[in-house]
Amino acid sequence: MKTDTLTCILLAGLSSLPLLADESGEYIDSAFGWNPAPLPPNDVPDSLSKTLPAELQHSRRQPGVPTPALILGQLQRDLNSDDKSGPCRGWIFFPSSPQKFMPYLDSIFVPGNTCAEPCALISEDPFSTSAQYVKTALSRVGLQYNLTISGDYTHVQPRPAPGLRRAFGSVNTSLWGSWFLAKSCDNSCGIFMTYEVDWGKGVNFNENRSSAQDSIGSLSNPQGCLRGGNGAFIPNLALGASLFDGTFVFLVGTLDVSNYLDQNAYSASWSGNLINQSFNYNPCLPLQWANFGVLTAWQPTEHFYWLYAGTSANTPVNHNPFNYITSDNWIHVSEIGFIFDDVFGMGPGTYRLQYTITTNDGQNGSGAALNFQQQLGRNSQLGFFTRCGLMDDQAAEFTGVQSAVTAGFVLQAPFTSQGWGSKSNHDQVALGFLWERAADSEKPCRYDSEYGVELSAVAQITPTFYLQPDIQYIFNPVHSPERSGEWIFQIQGVFAF
Repeated sequence: MKTDTLTCILLAGLSSLPLLADESGEYIDSAFGWNPAPLPPNDVPDSLSKTLPAELQHSRRQPGVPTPALILGQLQRDLNSDDKSGPCRGWIFFPSSPQKFMPYLDSIFVPGNTCAEPCALISEDPFSTSAQYVKTALSRVGLQYNLTISGDYTHVQPRPAPGLRRAFGSVNTSLWGSWFLAKSCDNSCGIFMTYEVDWGKGVNFNENRSSAQDSIGSLSNPQGCLRGGNGAFIPNLALGASLFDGTFVFLVGTLDVSNYLDQNAYSASWSGNLINQSFNYNPCLPLQWANFGVLTAWQPTEHFYWLYAGTSANTPVNHNPFNYITSDNWIHVSEIGFIFDDVFGMGPGTYRLQYTITTNDGQNGSGAALNFQQQLGRNSQLGFFTRCGLMDDQAAEFTGVQSAVTAGFVLQAPFTSQGWGSKSNHDQVALGFLWERAADSEKPCRYDSEYGVELSAVAQITPTFYLQPDIQYIFNPVHSPERSGEWIFQIQGVFAF
């Protein structure tokens, strides 16, 4: 027994052993989950080839897109024997490859260890090489993450009202991921930790007292990239376990529920997709962060999953969530998803239904929502997304939004199918529309509903850096001090690694 245990521990440290099923020695172009394929040698960034051998690559995942079989196949799913050390019958600690997860669960719990994206305008730079080197080294002890650092400038036109700001600059950082602590030798189960750390700082303004959202009086947050708080804060820190060959996951701790529920690959994050926060997740669904909670995830087949999160709902930023656990302030959110490989010849689509039950100061509420993503053509790079929801008066108090509809179109790789501008990059053009109706808790309002439109483009410049110009118009901001609409112009530069 002691020998078996020692063998398992030694296996965790043998980072030089090939851990992938891919025997071709080729890098995989994840194409952000839509159409992964072996990467032609001429398109492999030097930042990647210098720091991460192909046989050790764990391709980047895209939350909301079930991890394709090619990428899942990269990971060796059976580690029950080793020619040098003999059979392993125990656990591997701090493994360099994660345990098995079903495809959709894999996309939200496994970040991958690849950050240098192929086909960039500038194929190599010292920053990208250093970032990939660090990511490779940390993945050897099970630590996988996504880190984004962005500089943003926002301008409102015309000036909203005398005394209100019209220009905002900010620097924003978000780090999230999973640390795989241990897994069984047969890869059927494991223990891991999920985490997120955010920091945002306004330039010449305090984001706690002033923002583009405050200046124009809108329900929606056009400056959705801003992650500011009172210094750095931790909205997610939880311990998890995966069981039953990756079909079941359980998390407990401080949760940012929006990291797991309401994912949509076409409109998913605060950098790289549409910027307005209403497109990042359903604006009326109470997806709490920095609160104590539990999450369960179950995916018995490739075409169906179920997620549930229950969290407290009253923890102030940077406070101990365990001091604010009470049944008088609690939220339950459940989501079921149906995953189709081909919908009426249009290509893959995922259709999600959500339901929430809330308790706010002892008063119960409820609501329902939908979240769809659909490729528009079996071989098309155009996709459609929509989120919509309706809350009763009590549930709407958490977000200030009674009902909402957001929808849009995303064209990936808008310039070319190969080389710079291909969909192996972040490159895309997106157009989104939003409608939100104010909850009773927001009244009195100048307008009951507001509308918005956003046009955004992303152009990758280096393997880890891209630029995103963006323009929005908000019609009838519900708390507008004097006007019925405002233009918002933004540009952000993002390091993603």
